[in-house]
Amino acid sequence: MNEIITLLVDDIPEYLDTMEMHLPEGCRAVRASSLVEAREQTEAEHPALAVVDVRLKEEDNANHEGLTFLKWIRQNHPLVPVIMISAYREFEFEAEALALGAEYFLKKPIQPDKFRETVAKTMNTL
Repeated sequence: MNEIITLLVDDIPEYLDTMEMHLPEGCRAVRASSLVEAREQTEAEHPALAVVDVRLKEEDNANHEGLTFLKWIRQNHPLVPVIMISAYREFEFEAEALALGAEYFLKKPIQPDKFRETVAKTMNTL
């Protein structure tokens, strides 16, 4: 079985570590900590799946670069499923992410079993 390249996008290294540690068997993590890096990794690595934090603490005054990335990946790589994550409880982020085409929306802190199950379900659709 080929490894499923999974792009993990978060500006907090500990969350990247946690997500990578809890990926299901068969996934290979590619990490990015910014919007620019996420785009670069997508073009270089051609991930089959992306897990993206809503907020990446960049220049975007609204502070939701992950949604910007979701829009970009939908336009440029429409077959790549995206799981969005956020520590913020604002319902509009979840609603917007799902409306923009995210397959799932998970809340931080990451629950390892739920994370692994959600990634596995998404992998099964590939």
